[in-house]
Amino acid sequence: MKTVIPALLSLCCCLPAFAGEPAVMNSTGGRYAPSDLTLGNFLSEGWTQDWGKRSDPDAAPDMALLRVQTNFLEREIRTDYYFENNIANASKKDIHFADALVALGLNRRLMLEAVASYEWIEPRAGKKEMEGMSEAFVGRVQLIDTATSSYAFNFRAQAPDDGIGNHQTTLSCGIAGWNDLTPLGLKRMGIYYHVQEETYLGTGENGAKRNDVTYAVSLAKTWTAPDAAVRNFTTFVETYAATDLDGSTSGHTAVAITPGIRFTLGKGNVFMAGVDIPLTTPDPYSAQYRFTYIFNF
Repeated sequence: MKTVIPALLSLCCCLPAFAGEPAVMNSTGGRYAPSDLTLGNFLSEGWTQDWGKRSDPDAAPDMALLRVQTNFLEREIRTDYYFENNIANASKKDIHFADALVALGLNRRLMLEAVASYEWIEPRAGKKEMEGMSEAFVGRVQLIDTATSSYAFNFRAQAPDDGIGNHQTTLSCGIAGWNDLTPLGLKRMGIYYHVQEETYLGTGENGAKRNDVTYAVSLAKTWTAPDAAVRNFTTFVETYAATDLDGSTSGHTAVAITPGIRFTLGKGNVFMAGVDIPLTTPDPYSAQYRFTYIFNF
């Protein structure tokens, strides 16, 4: 039960080091000059090219953050954990959540990802403790990839977690993007964003929503170089919102802001941390503390 979270997080102690995040490299370690991927050459470019991620030490890094969806194809193992305390619920007090995923870019256009997650809910006095596991499948298609912008289409299918009373399958799709603001004079600063629609299938509680929309925008500033002792040290602020489209809470929008940090230690071991601060009144929870480790391969 309570040992599942540390077991997932211990992955960061046993994964090997990555051979260097800040190089324009393909999956075999060879350097190459990537061509631009656009909607105009969507059918003809990238599908037969080996996977690779471009990087420019003088530009804002296109990178994964905490809440905004990623807009580029990855080859990584990632673990996430968050602790949400003092939630506004008569029976639930705190939530622990952890997941582990493997993402595999097959070429420059298509990525597949498998996710396993665990959630443990601490009850209020006299209520029942709940815990459960779930699985998800993710697909990502690169729509645009240039030196200063990137856009991807994301699809996710999330299985129900019966252990915590969630009996609905979640299907979601959305667009994620990134733009380098360095050409505007904001050195090594980037903007990251997504818009996503979610549909909930299956039996839900009375008045449960069937559809919602989530959207997020993040500003990030990178302070250190890709070859510094602490590589690509970045500070960022994310704003995340979700609007219910139906159900008893139709039209309700929940908003949170997440300040955070991101950095790389050693040969490509990426760490992130942040705190979700709810802006919605009344507060749905006191705070949500997030920690992430990424190993790129």
